[in-house]
Amino acid sequence: MIASYSGFSQCVPDTSITHNIPGIYPDSTAGLPHAIVGTAYVSDLQISVPANTTYAGQNVVIDSVRVVSVVGLPSGFTYSCTPSNCIFLGGQTSCVQITGNAPTAGMIGAYPLDVNLKVSGRLLGIIPQQVDTTNSNYVIVIDDNTGLASITSSSFQVSQNKPNPFHGKTEVIVSSPVQETIRIKVCDLIGNVLQTQTLNMPRGNNSILLSSDELSPGIYLYSITNGKSSVTRRMIVSGN
Repeated sequence: MIASYSGFSQCVPDTSITHNIPGIYPDSTAGLPHAIVGTAYVSDLQISVPANTTYAGQNVVIDSVRVVSVVGLPSGFTYSCTPSNCIFLGGQTSCVQITGNAPTAGMIGAYPLDVNLKVSGRLLGIIPQQVDTTNSNYVIVIDDNTGLASITSSSFQVSQNKPNPFHGKTEVIVSSPVQETIRIKVCDLIGNVLQTQTLNMPRGNNSILLSSDELSPGIYLYSITNGKSSVTRRMIVSGN
């Protein structure tokens, strides 16, 4: 499964996204899935470009948004677009795929990304406009392949699921500093919530099992929150 995912060269735009709610999926709250030491990385961003917007109090028709560069990627990571020229037309959904060779232990850490964009449009429908802008809302985090380097009871922490990829059940360790209620949700890569749980956790390390029941093979995000802190990680459901 790892080999098959790392071999993808382009993402596939999700045409089910409605253009009356433009944006990037997953959004910056969910963030990008974490990279894991020793595991090839792949993650897709679905980008729904509005057909028009308001700029400086004036209506602007959006002709296109071009991804000029992605700065801050870890060594060995790169990106590609669909369409391949990275020019996304107004009123359409396109995507960016970030891929990377299996990171090493020396690469553990957080890598803030700057996505540099050029927006082309027409003010009042006729006057050409171009705006350079940067999206700095995303970070790639590289984790130890044990999932969480230090699970302790002194802070709220969530491990990477093991095994990963998996079929059937996979285990996540949640460290709770106090007895508390946690909420779990499993989403697809565009933010659709597929599974939810609410559990009462005693203080300390707790084992939680996530199920692939009703999930097709693919990449998913699981988010666990105690109402104050939230952790989102990636998991892969295999075919068998």
